[in-house]
Amino acid sequence: MDSVAIAPEIGARISGVRLDQLKPGEFDEIMRVLLDRHVVCIEGQDAIDPDAHVAFAARLGDIEPYPFGKPLDGHPGVFRIIKEKDSTSNFGGVWHTDSPYHEIPPAYTVLRGVDIPSGGGDTLVASMCAAYDALPGEVKDRIDGLDGIFTASKVHGSGGPRFAIGDVQRVDDGERADQVFRHPLVRTHPLTGRKGLYVSACHMTGVVGLPDTEAAELIDELSQQIIDPRFVGRVRWEPGLVVVIDNRCVQHHALNDYHGQRREIHRVLVSDGMTPSREWQEGEVRALSH
Repeated sequence: MDSVAIAPEIGARISGVRLDQLKPGEFDEIMRVLLDRHVVCIEGQDAIDPDAHVAFAARLGDIEPYPFGKPLDGHPGVFRIIKEKDSTSNFGGVWHTDSPYHEIPPAYTVLRGVDIPSGGGDTLVASMCAAYDALPGEVKDRIDGLDGIFTASKVHGSGGPRFAIGDVQRVDDGERADQVFRHPLVRTHPLTGRKGLYVSACHMTGVVGLPDTEAAELIDELSQQIIDPRFVGRVRWEPGLVVVIDNRCVQHHALNDYHGQRREIHRVLVSDGMTPSREWQEGEVRALSH
């Protein structure tokens, strides 16, 4: 198995492995690269079907169904991200981290390329750890201990979606969408001990203890820090590519630059069962085990 970095601070492409026929030690090696690079793009998985997709994802943790979209028939953990040829909007077309509006946000997103445009449709990824490391000390001091306010209401709330989401089959759950949770703006990764920002502007309505205007300015400042080109990489999609994203330290953005072509990605969310609260944020770093 070989791995090559896709950008200085984030991402690696892995080749020479079959996810449905993993040999001893190969899963551990994938995890090692994932924890180091935050995103892994595993090539040559054309033989992977939804069952194998879910089986691999389940090795990372508990499968977490997406509450706002209809799953693939027979596979409650698989969500189809689709943009048809005649559509102008896409799903995930803003910078975000997946589902931070849960009490326990998903640790990983496992994506599989099914129908890929001949050009365009890549996904940009950004390291929230590298972005944090590069902050001035006074900014780190300012945000240490602050909690962001996270909710799905801006995308899926009872007032109607504010963002277009392509051709996915929606499930309306206004009560769940309007729930609000608070998570630290600075998270410590439970497996590596590395600190990183935890910001997702399209899922945030404020910062605990700050006036609305000040909170909005801070969220924008940190969001711009995260997507600084120094910390960004590009996932170049191809059929059969499997991509694993560590949501605890990554923002991503699905580019909408392939009008007139169809794109379908299958997504599985995975929870590690750990809330990003201060109980574990300041606790001991867990040892990696399988």
